[in-house]
Amino acid sequence: MTFHIGSDGPIYRQLADQVLAGVKAGLLKPGDRLPTERELAAQLGVARGTVRKAYRELADNNLVQVIQGSGVYIHSDGGQLDSRRRRAAANLVEETLNRLERWGFSPTETEAMLRAGLSRRQTNRGVRAAVVDCNPESLSIFKRQLVQIPALSVSVFMVESILMEDDPKSLLSEFDLALTTVTHYDQINACLTGSGLRLLKAAMALSPRTIVDVTSLPAGCSIGILCSSNKFAGLIAEQLNYFRARESRFDVHFETDAQEAARFMQQYDAIVAPPDSLLFTNAAGRQALEQYRAQGGRAVSFDYQIERGSLIHLEEQIIALLRQKDAAGGRSSGKV
Repeated sequence: MTFHIGSDGPIYRQLADQVLAGVKAGLLKPGDRLPTERELAAQLGVARGTVRKAYRELADNNLVQVIQGSGVYIHSDGGQLDSRRRRAAANLVEETLNRLERWGFSPTETEAMLRAGLSRRQTNRGVRAAVVDCNPESLSIFKRQLVQIPALSVSVFMVESILMEDDPKSLLSEFDLALTTVTHYDQINACLTGSGLRLLKAAMALSPRTIVDVTSLPAGCSIGILCSSNKFAGLIAEQLNYFRARESRFDVHFETDAQEAARFMQQYDAIVAPPDSLLFTNAAGRQALEQYRAQGGRAVSFDYQIERGSLIHLEEQIIALLRQKDAAGGRSSGKV
């Protein structure tokens, strides 16, 4: 099927209407695969966000099925597409559960978050926040901190994914607010100018426990840094030099599995790693860490958090948004 753009109405609506017309005319049949967002955007010379919005509307009306990692398909009630959808869904669930386990969430906590998420979808009440930063470790820490706030659901984005997006305003159009660090606020604000999205800046600081652990490390002890990205390694080194006598440089290991991490830390008197490190979240990693500590090694969980003042401001914004949604809901249902 060939898509085209006319002069009448929003482009995303034209695309959605053309898919609907194709289904009615028999040009598109159940199970047919549509072009990817990137393919169709390039073909028509429009932003990917426009295509994404059209596909999302079609999916909301049960005309297409979006299968993560596979594509967008004309809706089918069964057969091959249903089997493919179920396999993709099962893989996505397994991947999500594995990630939550790596981040240190217990099965009980995971179940509670899933129930809360389903409840928000059913009631359509809640605030969606996009959190933006430059490294995966910080995003993991921020998300763990923010999921404790009632009525808030969080999605994370790397700074580069916003800066390189053809249409960042569309990418974040479904969110009620966005949150980023002071360091990246100006960059993200420039990308979102005119979008109407509330962008908040968060001041960051080490947790009191991490400060105590860092400052109590013996003077002159050898320290290794274990993490996943250069940027977070640089952040750890900067904070170590701030809270201790300036030691200038530290060896860094980018962890890929628990055994490699265990071999690396054996070379040092102390190891510093983010809270979601395999040393703290993986069974084999925890066992290796126990042995390391039994031999006199010190391990510090580098917990970089949103400061309380920024959290209070965020909570105030969430309350204001919830009140607006409740008021809008009351008007739409005829309440006075």
